[in-house]
This record gives sequence, structure tokens and C-alpha cells, in this order.
Amino acid sequence: MLRTLAVVLVMAQLAGAFRKTVRGAVRSSTEPKALLVELEQALGTEEWALHDLHEIEEHLEVTFKALPKNGRGAVEAPSVRYALHRFFIQQYGWMVKGLETDGTWDAESPVMALGDGVPAGIRELFEDRLGNYGLNLHELAVLAATMNKMFERDVEQRLRIVYTSMGYTTNAPLPREDAIDVMHSYMVVFTTGPAVENLTVDVVTSAVATWERVLAKAEQAKQLLLIEVIEEVAAGTYHFDFPLVFRILVKYGQKIGALEDTECRAMKQTLVSVEHREGSGRLRLGDFYSLSKQFAESPKYLRARGALDESDPNDPKVLIPNYLANPSNCLTPSGQYSVCCFDECEGLMDQIEKELAAPMGTPEKITSIISSLRPSNATLPLSLQQLLVDVAGHHDGMIPIHGRLFSQWMHQAYPRECRFPHVTGVKGRFSSDILFTAVANTDRAKYMVLASKAKARNSIEPDALMWTMHEELVDKKTFAKHVRRASFTEDLLLFGTVGFVGFMLAKMKLEPVLENAWSAQDKMKLL
Repeated sequence: MLRTLAVVLVMAQLAGAFRKTVRGAVRSSTEPKALLVELEQALGTEEWALHDLHEIEEHLEVTFKALPKNGRGAVEAPSVRYALHRFFIQQYGWMVKGLETDGTWDAESPVMALGDGVPAGIRELFEDRLGNYGLNLHELAVLAATMNKMFERDVEQRLRIVYTSMGYTTNAPLPREDAIDVMHSYMVVFTTGPAVENLTVDVVTSAVATWERVLAKAEQAKQLLLIEVIEEVAAGTYHFDFPLVFRILVKYGQKIGALEDTECRAMKQTLVSVEHREGSGRLRLGDFYSLSKQFAESPKYLRARGALDESDPNDPKVLIPNYLANPSNCLTPSGQYSVCCFDECEGLMDQIEKELAAPMGTPEKITSIISSLRPSNATLPLSLQQLLVDVAGHHDGMIPIHGRLFSQWMHQAYPRECRFPHVTGVKGRFSSDILFTAVANTDRAKYMVLASKAKARNSIEPDALMWTMHEELVDKKTFAKHVRRASFTEDLLLFGTVGFVGFMLAKMKLEPVLENAWSAQDKMKLL
């Protein structure tokens, strides 16, 4: 009995000591100085103690919690790139150069997106932190805020050129009317290009003159947005100095994505109105061309950009969410980013990440989450449930939510909102390098004929399922470590629990024996 008790006590002590050792190892790993402190020391200024850091952290928190972590509880470079990409596209509709991807998130460091917009020392600081430690939530927010600062410099450079083109000095405040003229000129060159690197005084003058001749109704909304932002930032102000005009235009640049998205939503409704099957998220290529001259991308361009479903070569179809994400639907006011359609799938992913708060989930848990997002908590079709089971089978029973297979499943569940993720590197498909090419009139007519023939067949057969069991994880290495660490922790806790339970059982058995033994000793003392 005493030998059993000793074994149980040793098991419990080992389990407790092992847990303390593992936790201590994580805590005792060398922690770097606060990133903001290092930034201030590197720059010799406190301007980087950013006031909006807390707000950025709040926006990033849900995604951060759901990404795989290293032993420090930080995210590595591929996950940082993914999180930043999602942050800017969700918040402002910005597709940031160096963060976008054709599927491979670890292609290059996300710090590359800073480019020459910040001093080389700052880039090296982030690279060192990222390479040696990864980034925690606060540090990820600091990097996002640093990029925001970089984009603000773009605004300042462009604005100075506009001031010069109009004969104004940046040292003296402007009356309200003159300041609005300056901001209007800025708005023109911002929404029509070129990028600030190629902007000159002559270009500004020419762009404003052209704009006034061909002003379209769609562009009037941008003027209204400018007035709205002026009232928000400087209501009742009659004299505008350069810093105030600058703040207004920074806010304008952050809000124009939402304005552009209203046009994207209208475009989506136009495309959805001629879906070949209701709810399919696809329309025949011939119907796409017949809608208006606005839809002029060539089949080659659509194919390369991943917007063409050619499962049936005689009835090619445009993938609506993939098409909306095309650069042809973006403004490109800067060499650093484009303003594109908001990705509706991001809102759905936010809900999934919030509920899971982990990089993976079981088919049952994900089915429950998705069902709760559907109208009236509608049950997922059995076919979609089976696809989830198939994805889980590919990963030992769990589903990584930041990977190609789950993105592919989301497209099947939400074909109008979520893009189909093509396999990276497939020749002739989803290449960001190809430039826009317009459809030839002969091709336009050809595909219209094909669409008419397809409608005449009036097939009741379901569409071929676009599905390949090919996985591409956002951060494969860290995810694998995360899974091993989670499994180890579960085993450790189980070991500790078994030891504790065994100890309690032994204690219950031995207590009467020990009590009697101590009672006998007491009696001997009394004698």
C-alpha cells in the first residue's frame, strides 16, 4: 500500500514539475525590449508612439488569436503577412503591395512591404524581431501602424506637389474655398493616378482640366465624400493650414475604399442578375460580355486572374467573387497600394475565427458555426458536411481554417461571397503578372453564341464540382509545431490528472490506516 502511494506521489510530482518546466522555458526565453521603445531609439524621436495603436490591436485581435503561434505565443512571418493583408483590405479596401499573394504567404517577408517608405534601420529592426521572436499582438499592431505612417507620407508628398501646381505655399493657411480647391485637385490625381512617384505639377494641371471636361456621375460621389470628410474633421473652420488639409486627406484616403465598394456591390448585383443558376456565383462568359461594354476583360486575362471556370469548355463561366477581386476593378493611386472591392468572405472568416479562437476546429464545430450564420440557423447540406469531413480526414480529424482546402470549402458554401482558391503555380492560371487585355469583338460574339447554345440545351445536370484535394497552409511550419505543442499539452495534462486522481484514491484508502497508526502511537505516549 505504501509503495503504491509512493508511486502515485512521484507521478503527481513529475507531472507538476514537467508543467512548470515547460511553462518556465517559455517564460524564461529572452524577451526583447518593447518595440515602440526600440523604434523611438532608432529614430531619435517620439513621433512613433502612435495614438491609434489600441484601435489597431482591437481590429487585429480576432485573427491573431486564430493563427498558429510559436513557443513565445507569437506569429511568424507568413501569418504576419496574412494578418496585415486582411487588416488593410478589411479596414480600407487597400491591396498593399508586398502583402498580396497568389497563394504562397511565405514567398517573402511582410516587412518588404515597407519598401523605402521607412528608414532602412526600421526595416532591419522589424526583420530582426520577426526572424528571432515572431510578433505578438501588440508588435503586430505596431507594424500595421508603421505601415499606416508610411502611407501618410505618400499623402504628404502628393499634397505638396498639388500645392506647388496651384501656386500655394505650405507655410501659410488657406481660406476655406482655396483649401477645398486644393483638396479637389488632390482627389482628382488620387483617384485617376498616376502614382505619386510619377506625379508632377504638369500632370496635376492636366488631370484636373480633363476631369472637369468628362466628369461622370460616379465621380460626383467622390466629391460628396470629400465634403463629408471636411465637415467631420474641420467643421466650422474657415482657414486651413497644411497639417489640417493633410489630416483631412488621410481620412479621405481611408474612406474612399468604402465608397468604391458601393460601386462593387452594384456591379455584383448586375452580375448576379444573370447567374446561370441561382446562387451559383457564376455567369456564362457570353452573358458577361452581353451586359455592357464595361465588362471587357479578355478570356486570357480572366483565366490568368483566376476568374474563369472552364470545367465545361463549351460553357465557360465567370466566377463572380474572383472577378470582383481583379485589379481591373481597383483604383491604383499609389505604388504602395491599390483601392479594391471589399472581400465579403472576410466578415464570414471573422465570425469563424472569433468562435474558434484557434487555428483549427472539428467538422462538427465548424458545421455548428456556419449553421448559426445561415438564415434561420439552417442546417448545412449533407454534401457540404461531407466535404468538411473529407478536409478533416486530410489533417487527422481537424480542419485548419487558414488554408486552401478550407477556403475552397468556403467557396462551395458561399459561392457569391468567397473566391475559389486556385492551386498555386498552375500554368496559365491566377498569375498576377499578366496585364489587362480587352476582349476582341470576334471573341465577344463567339462567347455570346456559346452562351445561347448552352441555354438552349437547358441542362438540368448539376455543375461539375470545382474541387481538388490539394492543401496550401498559410504557415505550414508553425501550424505543424502548434499541433504538436497542443497534443503535447493535452498529454501532459492527462498525465497530471491521472496522477492526481491516483493520489486522491490512494489517500482515501490509506487515511483510515494512518489514523489508526497515529492513534496507537498516542496511546503508547500516554502510557
